[in-house]
Amino acid sequence: MEKKFPDQKAENQQLVSSDRKTVAVFISALYEDMVRQTVNGLLDAGRNQNIKLIFFTSFADNHTSKNYDLYQDYDVGDFVVYLLPDLKEYDALISFDTYMTGSFIKPIDQLKKAAPCPVITMGTVREGTYSIVNDQDLSFSELIRHVIVHHGCRDIVHVAGPVERSFCLERIRIFQDTLRQCGLPCGDDRIFYGELRPECGPDVVKEILSRYAEKGGRKLPEAIICVNDYTAIGVISALEAQGFRVPDDVIVTGYDDILRAQYNEPSITTSAQPFYHVGQAGMETLIRVLNGQSAQALTAVPGVLCLRQSCGCEPARGYKKNTIAEKYIQTVTNLESFALSNTNLILSCSITRTLEGLYDQIEKSCLRETRFKDAVLCLINGWDQEKLIQHHYSLKDESFSVVCGIWHGQPIKRQSLPKDRLLPDEMMNDETPYYIFPIHHMQYFLGYFIVNPELKGMEQLHVKSWLVSVSTVLMNWFFRNQLTNTVMELDALSQTDMLTGLYNRRGYYRFFESYYKECSDAGTELAVFQIDMNKMKIINDRYGHAEGDFCLCAIAQAMKKNALDGEICIRTGGDEFVVLAKHYDQEKEEKFHRLVQEGIDGILRDAGKSYQVSVSIGCYRRIPKYTDDVSMQNEAELFLRKADKAMYKEKNSARLKSC
Repeated sequence: MEKKFPDQKAENQQLVSSDRKTVAVFISALYEDMVRQTVNGLLDAGRNQNIKLIFFTSFADNHTSKNYDLYQDYDVGDFVVYLLPDLKEYDALISFDTYMTGSFIKPIDQLKKAAPCPVITMGTVREGTYSIVNDQDLSFSELIRHVIVHHGCRDIVHVAGPVERSFCLERIRIFQDTLRQCGLPCGDDRIFYGELRPECGPDVVKEILSRYAEKGGRKLPEAIICVNDYTAIGVISALEAQGFRVPDDVIVTGYDDILRAQYNEPSITTSAQPFYHVGQAGMETLIRVLNGQSAQALTAVPGVLCLRQSCGCEPARGYKKNTIAEKYIQTVTNLESFALSNTNLILSCSITRTLEGLYDQIEKSCLRETRFKDAVLCLINGWDQEKLIQHHYSLKDESFSVVCGIWHGQPIKRQSLPKDRLLPDEMMNDETPYYIFPIHHMQYFLGYFIVNPELKGMEQLHVKSWLVSVSTVLMNWFFRNQLTNTVMELDALSQTDMLTGLYNRRGYYRFFESYYKECSDAGTELAVFQIDMNKMKIINDRYGHAEGDFCLCAIAQAMKKNALDGEICIRTGGDEFVVLAKHYDQEKEEKFHRLVQEGIDGILRDAGKSYQVSVSIGCYRRIPKYTDDVSMQNEAELFLRKADKAMYKEKNSARLKSC
């Protein structure tokens, strides 16, 4: 079965070195054994083929309905990584569909159907794409037949996975077909539904025991065929908790041959999916397609039957304890390293005050115990605006910036990326396959990390935890900064006169001590002005209160305009104003007095007002003597009283002249 794209031309099998191809790869759960093996097969087969692979990878691994209900907003943010690439700019797309969480399958199918480039699907069959699969019809059936033929089992049940996952439905079909061909009961009552993680074990075992108790006779079936190894691990653990022994009381099998299946006690009889060879076959198909050669639309790679302790084919204690210990020590060591890196990241970022400082701390943490060879953080411009990206066209007008990171052991250049560019030139032009991880706060997309990771010996949740911590410290900084700004705004509002924008009386007391001490240290005079509008009542009565407010604002504007030497301008209430000034003398006092009145006259003249406004100004100056015994409250009130007395002296003098 072969398929060709209409624009393909026959070329040599080896790609021309000057014509490097760029291929997008959609994967999830990169650090799971099955994904890691497939990726290794893909990379090994693609060496020296002049192909640039860019992996877009998520961590959406919510296999249980409970977790999905709780974290579905997280999945929305995680999925954006598959919306990032403009597939018109790529020569092909490879999608690891089998390993995607169920909620991602349909939208990824839509992306593949709209892709203007050839598409290769790994792990399952998708119409219109080149499909590379494990021949599970052969391998899953072989596993079931082994239990029937070699162990003589006749009473067999299947623990299936979620029916929305195509491979789960396929394994149900294969299970029932195999039992039917062997003349054994194969009805729907033989199917028990669980999840794809060990956590489903207790519920599944409880249901199996309940159903067999209703029948009477046997407490358990002779064999339990599980949809995958994780489910088998959970079922075995739950059976042991109920006092049953595997395989003495019941045979349990898995599927996939993950490392935990090999090291489990008992070790699990399973079928080793040929993940590495599937990856190799995927790359071989890709090369043929990119060279314009015909390629099979469907390639099925057979699995390998692994007979172990859980069916009784391998004796108990058949596995070397030191091998398990080495794996355990390696896992714990990696966990400790990531825990340390997480702690350092969170603590260092929690005390950072500036955004650049935050980026500096993230950059320092990029290679600290993470085992990333390169790690570069790119954020969407306006990342702090809680952007919800749900469609590819939502990214059309967005752009990204490299904010920090390490490349080839050195800090990378911080730069804005051109639109439709996800990697800086230096990373795009080398031959390294890079992995793009989404950075998001639940459903809100912040950006992505470009990583060159160490795949061997790393655990899925360790890496996910570190990346989640990056998004957390970003948002914590944003919320903390927002809170600080809000507090500052509230503080400013509490000291601001709403009509004129000047400080209110609280502002006078806030600045008085610092001005007092500065003048004391310098041996210069501290000055306080009291300013009062003359004939305010006449303006209000004759022209209205709005016009009176205009006059108050004109006075305030004239004061601020001439506050050229750090003077603090204050409205204390009604038509009364105060100015706090430092390093003053007689000449500066008289100049400020004159400029304020001239400023008021100019504002009224420019506004075309038919009336005039004058102010009475009094000032008190003195060189202060700052000591610990001085009461700032008393001194502040003293300066106000003295200035007020001087102001009324001027006001009374003006009245006498007018008489």
